[in-house]
Amino acid sequence: MTSETADYLTQPTTQELDHIPGDYGWPLLGKAIPFSRNPMQVCEEHYQNYGAVSRFQMGNERVLLALGPENAQALHLDSDRNFSSEKGLMRFKPLIGGSLIMKDFEEHRFQRRLMQTAFKNTTMREYAPGINAVCERNIRRMAAEREFRFFGYSKEMLLQIAAETFTGVDSEGKEIALLTGAFNDFVSAFDFLFPIDLPGFKFHRGMRAKTQISDFISGMIADKRRSDDQDILAHFCRERDDQGNYFSDRDIAENFVLLLFAAQDTTTASLVNTFYELGKHPQWQHRLREESQALGKEQIEWEDLERLPSYTLVFNEVQRLHSSVPLFPRRSIRACEISGVEVPAHTMLINAITYNHRMPEWWQQPELFDPERFERGEHKQHAFLFHPFGGGAHKCIGMHFAQYVYKSFLHQVLMQYEIVLKPDYSPTWQYLPMPKPTDNLPVSLRPLAR
Repeated sequence: MTSETADYLTQPTTQELDHIPGDYGWPLLGKAIPFSRNPMQVCEEHYQNYGAVSRFQMGNERVLLALGPENAQALHLDSDRNFSSEKGLMRFKPLIGGSLIMKDFEEHRFQRRLMQTAFKNTTMREYAPGINAVCERNIRRMAAEREFRFFGYSKEMLLQIAAETFTGVDSEGKEIALLTGAFNDFVSAFDFLFPIDLPGFKFHRGMRAKTQISDFISGMIADKRRSDDQDILAHFCRERDDQGNYFSDRDIAENFVLLLFAAQDTTTASLVNTFYELGKHPQWQHRLREESQALGKEQIEWEDLERLPSYTLVFNEVQRLHSSVPLFPRRSIRACEISGVEVPAHTMLINAITYNHRMPEWWQQPELFDPERFERGEHKQHAFLFHPFGGGAHKCIGMHFAQYVYKSFLHQVLMQYEIVLKPDYSPTWQYLPMPKPTDNLPVSLRPLAR
């Protein structure tokens, strides 16, 4: 860093964006409410009226929308180091401030080292039996219900997987009940409007929950360092930096809280929206089922991850239509240019993944569920046209783990059941903090005829 930019973390965010086309929205709130309700609509209005880069306001902060694959590439790859992830996510610093996602440049590379061993192929093979066992147990529980709301069941199942795979604790024991309550409060805090740390506000509940989760993790670190356990926390605890030192307890706890959030919440969205699309398009259930039957296994192993190509097509199309991570923010470090627009130093920018994935100039019939578009190569028109796991230095380190959980669960479901929605089911949608039907997707599992 030069002396010009070395103090970028201490600088206030610029509010001087009047020279850029756009619409701030209402005083005080700006466009926070319509954007949280339907970011697609706000992005479309701005893109059509003002182009790929435009100004608007979220609460008391002025922001640039930087839309489209070119801007996604510029922000993700950032070869000139113009953009900070830490400052882009500063709103969430109280919740995830010490974690990998909040780090820039050398510090990011240093912290990423903490996670690498836990997500190597040789390590992830060890997680497969536990993941399959939790899936099997929860599928039986779901199938016993005449109808159930899949969001809640999916979320609980994935937290059980996280408990066993990430920490080694019994996912049916008393620890999981405490962890579940804290984790739900933690996740719900991410769509706060104002960071009011007082009883009765979701931000306060989230901060209290983070402390509970961090204390739970911190209490296990010393024992995990001495153990030969193979869960993710144990790998974190035994990892060393370039000087041979253990990572600090704080580094481990902060990154573990983020990992719980990322692995559980995004995969929940993927599964819920896949159930919706497969219920609407039973021909794809049939195609996936045939592929699973041809594999000839009740449960898939790690080596089978690439042997279910139609599952990959469906996963990609669900991510395109219902991006589990709808947005990603950055803040400029110095004055720079993006899409021909002069961006002042210390400016907040948002790229909307959920909008990029539906832009009609890039995608054929973008509102249509059509997994075969990924066989045709529509996504290959631009390297950042389809980017559900991010890119560059911040590309999701757990993306293969997430896809294994996704495929393992769906494989077991489709080998035994048909996913059935209510007749003429047409839900309203929540977009943030993750996309899902607002009624949490009522669904049934119908046993296959033998």
